[in-house]
Amino acid sequence: MRLELSARQRLSAESIRIQTSRKSTLAIGPGFQLSILNCKLLVVARAPSISVVALAGFMGSGKTTVGSQLARQLAWRFVDLDDRIEDASGLRITEFFERHGETSFRLLEAAQLRATLGRAFELREPAVLALGGGTYAQAGAPDFLRTQGVPVIWLDSPIETLLSRCMTMTGRPLFRDESTFRALHAQRLPSYQLADYRVDSAREPSLVVADILRLGIFPSADPNTHLLVEEPRP
Repeated sequence: MRLELSARQRLSAESIRIQTSRKSTLAIGPGFQLSILNCKLLVVARAPSISVVALAGFMGSGKTTVGSQLARQLAWRFVDLDDRIEDASGLRITEFFERHGETSFRLLEAAQLRATLGRAFELREPAVLALGGGTYAQAGAPDFLRTQGVPVIWLDSPIETLLSRCMTMTGRPLFRDESTFRALHAQRLPSYQLADYRVDSAREPSLVVADILRLGIFPSADPNTHLLVEEPRP
């Protein structure tokens, strides 16, 4: 018989194997005990616990669509940084750019990024955070997120796919024409390449979410974060 038990507590030890020939009760984590009888116990250490994961990528890469689906899959909160900026300013992103310019926008963006992370950490509220298209390309942003312990996933798509998607979208203040679109993409590409993970986002959002879950950074979704109990062979 093979019994698989999901481990809800974080285990600090690395993988260990315990062989027993008599009934015993083992404490394997805070508040968690397991009684075993004539079986082999394999305890697999959980992946490091995270409370926020950020999605980066160029405009049209699917950060909002993929992020909201990922959050539902994980039962986490979804936060769109652009929405936070609009709520704080009372203006649409395009209107803010027109009235105050990009420099002021980036200052507000950085402030809302810090506030969003601060709220998530203070409330211990796991969240999927969709960054703005230019957020991760700002000086110091990759280092800041790294020091905060926030893994960043780059949603990458061929530029032709990004262009075709944005052609039918509105509310993109930095999308003027194809030539400036390509130039801006080339300018930001080195920053995106600093992300902790890269996922192809040219496919259906549900497939992109599945690829993200396979990265193994979410304890509740990682197939390696389980207790496997097997009876010994006769």
